Amino acid sequence: MLVVGSAASANGEQAPLRFSIGEAALAMKGPHEAKPYGVPTSYRWQARPFVEAGSHPPAGFRAITGWGQIFRASGTDPVSLDVSIRNLRTYILLPSGKLELIQSSSSLDGAQFNPDYRNNANTPADIRSDADGDTSVSTNPFAVFHFWPSSGRATFEPGTVRGVVVAVEAKINTKSGQPVADVNHRLILSVGADYWVAPDSRWDNYTTNIGVAMGRFEYLGTEWKCFTMTTITDHEASILSTQLLC
Repeated sequence: MLVVGSAASANGEQAPLRFSIGEAALAMKGPHEAKPYGVPTSYRWQARPFVEAGSHPPAGFRAITGWGQIFRASGTDPVSLDVSIRNLRTYILLPSGKLELIQSSSSLDGAQFNPDYRNNANTPADIRSDADGDTSVSTNPFAVFHFWPSSGRATFEPGTVRGVVVAVEAKINTKSGQPVADVNHRLILSVGADYWVAPDSRWDNYTTNIGVAMGRFEYLGTEWKCFTMTTITDHEASILSTQLLC
């Protein structure tokens, strides 16, 4: 069993949150806490988590990246809110049973995409980096903020992917004097991953990339919260009980 160590934050903040692979696997089985605004009901991930390629990258694909997405919850009023994001981590479960951390970053790139992602159409997002190195963004209530590590995609050797885990921490930043009730149950976030042919492949109408899986959409709040995705579902208890950094 692999145990990933954690150190307290040097600036005195609480240490990154932890989760077990079993908890992440359980979250993949339930419906979203809320449906994402603007996503067609025909999309297989509109109502619940979705596994596409899963733990089986296509032949010839050698790169992967974790990512996240922030939507307005369907049925809520359109408002723009400020969100902080940190510690996007991608893990691969190797054939040996060891879990390898292949991406770990609080520096994130991204853009505002149409909620249906059609034709990959997007516009620049208002992305900032704070004093702690975390990423902040002002959301667009009529778009989805889709983000990924600014360090780029990670590579893997063919035949070595036995499972994938992605996690990130995020929270809403309220304005001075703004009641928490004004921001609760308005934004939802999920994480996922894509396989790519190569680290430098350009998007080409889904011929150079394919989804690994998409995790459960859960509400963002004003405290740091962990959001996860995994393709690991039926492995031995020692793997499912493994505690990981979010």
